Amino acid sequence: MGKGTGKRIILSALSAFFLASMAPAPLPAGGDDAWRQELLKERALKDVEFKTSVTSPMAGRERLTIPAGEKSFVMVLRGEVSISAQAGEGAVFSLLFRRGEWFWDDAAPGIECRSEVASVATKNEALPAGCLLRVGDLNLAAYPGSKALALIVFDPKRPQQVEFEHLLYFPPDPRYAVKARLERFPEPPQMKVTTTRKLEKTFYRFGRVHFRLEGKELSLAALKSSLEGPDSGYLFIPFKDATNGDETYEVGRFIDMPEPSESEFILDFNRCYNPLCNYSPAYNCPMPPLENILKVGVPAGEKTYPH
Repeated sequence: MGKGTGKRIILSALSAFFLASMAPAPLPAGGDDAWRQELLKERALKDVEFKTSVTSPMAGRERLTIPAGEKSFVMVLRGEVSISAQAGEGAVFSLLFRRGEWFWDDAAPGIECRSEVASVATKNEALPAGCLLRVGDLNLAAYPGSKALALIVFDPKRPQQVEFEHLLYFPPDPRYAVKARLERFPEPPQMKVTTTRKLEKTFYRFGRVHFRLEGKELSLAALKSSLEGPDSGYLFIPFKDATNGDETYEVGRFIDMPEPSESEFILDFNRCYNPLCNYSPAYNCPMPPLENILKVGVPAGEKTYPH
């Protein structure tokens, strides 16, 4: 899913929706009601995904880090997952880093590794990001990196998953779908963003989004994870506001959206969502840079999820 749950919430029909200085502009046919119904539908679908997906963030139990190097064995004993340099009781498969890529091998009977579209063979096929290795009731998602591989354990019996009913949101409020302008930078520089695990992730500082909210002229840095490939068409806008730590998640919230084709577009805070870290300690989430801390409250979008 933040990658959603890795899936992006895409703006739908908001090109038909404009607000200026917090006052609604004229709407075309469908207008406010169509926007509201689409927003509620998106929220309901996300609830279904969180409740039913084998990789629901609510099922994310823990995160194991395997440094690049010699072969490592993944051990599962009585539902507990650990890493060992040697095979032994409970060994279910091994992971090996070679030539800059990760591979899996030496699987116990019945262990399967699947990507989004097909099974992943052993030995000669590198592991794609997010591929799943199923071990009994557990699903282990592998995220290969150049220095380490992160293994997230998804457990359908995790209490947060069993008890989950729905996420929490502010009611749809068209005042927080604001007319905005994207200022693109000619040569987007790379920037390091600190994460909740005190690491760093690299993004491109693509531009600035200018808008008016609560009578104030404001702006947020718009980032991109890549300037090429399938993710290059999306803007990532992490931000904090005056509601954080109270009604909303203390780390901040995110907006994902397609890069607008025009300089003016609708920035809809009703579609902002929480970092996956709000639901599970298994994740490593980027934190909003200092320039993206708003001095106003934004009571729109997703509220913090209580634990």
